Amino acid sequence: MSEKKQSPSEDQATESKDLPAASFFKLLGCWLYDFMLLCAVWLVAGFVYIIPAQIFIDIDASQKNNLSTTEFSGPVFYSYLFFVTWFFFAWFWTHGGQTLGLRSWSLRLETEGGQSLNWVQTLLRFLVSGTPWLLSLFAYQQLMNNEILPAPFQYSAFIIGFFGLFWMLIDKKNRSLQDILTRTRIVSTPKKPKRNKLY
Repeated sequence: MSEKKQSPSEDQATESKDLPAASFFKLLGCWLYDFMLLCAVWLVAGFVYIIPAQIFIDIDASQKNNLSTTEFSGPVFYSYLFFVTWFFFAWFWTHGGQTLGLRSWSLRLETEGGQSLNWVQTLLRFLVSGTPWLLSLFAYQQLMNNEILPAPFQYSAFIIGFFGLFWMLIDKKNRSLQDILTRTRIVSTPKKPKRNKLY
């Protein structure tokens, strides 16, 4: 009697059950790595937006090089950046579960069952992960506008953005808040042995 073969996705789910959860410091390093890459993506996306915006948006010629005008900081621009940022993460999460930062630290994002995320799940995780950062940005603007704290200490508001990650320090299963709310997890993957090249 022949045994039923498991599909590749089932094999991955079986193997993932034995993989340990990612550590706090690995995820922190991964976040910093991906943030630097994201800044580069924002820079390119900004140039892509600016060229057609200067052509089609009716603004004063003297203000065309001023990126602080409302035409470049309104809801259309922010919606565009939202889509670009989500797509940046979603593409990696749906294709192997590894951004370049996750891959460099031998980590992988997956569902609790060990499966790859679909596009809807990526959007949910992105919204949950991004909400603390929006709150930290709002808090920073309030501190800056009202001068509640001296200039160097105003940046402390961005600690709110790490709230979901800090949750790992008190969770028994080493899960972040976004892991819990979206039923996903980040696991440490074994490093593949290097193959000896024959000359």
